This record gives sequence, C-alpha cells and structure tokens, in this order.
Amino acid sequence: MGDHFWPAMYPGLIVGILYGLSLRGVFNTVVSALGGLVGAAIAYAGLLAVDLNDGLPSVISLVVAAFAGAYLLTSAAQRVRGPGVKS
Repeated sequence: MGDHFWPAMYPGLIVGILYGLSLRGVFNTVVSALGGLVGAAIAYAGLLAVDLNDGLPSVISLVVAAFAGAYLLTSAAQRVRGPGVKS
C-alpha cells in the first residue's frame, strides 16, 4: 500500500455514509459505508494499474466507484435480510 491508500479511502467512507443515511437506519449506514470502502479500494487498485492515481480523474473515479459499491452492497444486504425486516 502506498502513501495515498488511506487518504483515497476517505471519499469511499464519506459517500458510503451519506448514501446509507439517505436510506435511513444504522444497518443501512454501516453496510453502505463498508460498500463504499470496498468500491473505493477497487477503484484505487485499478487507478494504480493505469497510473492515474493523481488528479481530478482519480477523485471522480473514487466517488463513482464508492457509490456503486455502497449501492450494490446495500441492495445485496436488503435481499439477504428479507423484505419484512425493518432497519
């Protein structure tokens, strides 16, 4: 992990928490934050592979991937949790 790994995870955490708060409930917020971190970590690895880890394209990619990760993980968690369970 380079020096830029942990600062690159902040957009994932922030986007994940904000998306989870929009869905309401502690469960959604925690799951969404984890999904945002996973999405940002995957984007960071991809950006390193193509040597685009600095500048505006990297920030945009991290935010988009964090949102995608948060959305996908909360959707999967809601399916596993079941429709009748309240958060």
